[in-house]
Amino acid sequence: MFRYFLVTGLAIVALASSADAGRACGFEDPNSATMQRVKLNLIYPNSLYVQGAVDEALREGVLLPTHFTRPGDFFALQRTTSNLRQFAVLVDDAASDLPQFSMVLMGPVLWTRFHPTVEGITVENHVAGPLPDDLVVVMDVPALAALVSGDVSGAYANETGLVRYYGNPAEIEILRETLAAKFTR
Repeated sequence: MFRYFLVTGLAIVALASSADAGRACGFEDPNSATMQRVKLNLIYPNSLYVQGAVDEALREGVLLPTHFTRPGDFFALQRTTSNLRQFAVLVDDAASDLPQFSMVLMGPVLWTRFHPTVEGITVENHVAGPLPDDLVVVMDVPALAALVSGDVSGAYANETGLVRYYGNPAEIEILRETLAAKFTR
């Protein structure tokens, strides 16, 4: 029994420490996304719950099939990065109050950094991961699409787990309140 736990523990450590910063996201290499999601769930406990919340919202009819990307869609990355920029535009007037944060979209494991400044929010799409002190926001492509299209409110996303936060609790509260205030239906 001890040997089983030792081997399992070593496998988890090896998996978590083998993160390759230059690894492609799931839009470029769909096969890499599954292992990256497992790593994310180890680093950000329960982050996979976002996918369960997405499935539940789809079953309830809150998220629509149009919010999802489809396999073989050559423009999915382009639409998703456009939605990430639109997300920044919609929270831009709160930029001076927001902490710096990184968002990962769970499905493709696509990372984006948001740098709020006095002039607005700078968006860095398709980055390797968060900076060490970044607040981390976990969401998924359909939840992002529903937020920016106005089909889902920020309050609903917060309450149902379509978005999860990791980092400084005070910064999390600022971002949670901003989503609730800026994304109303």
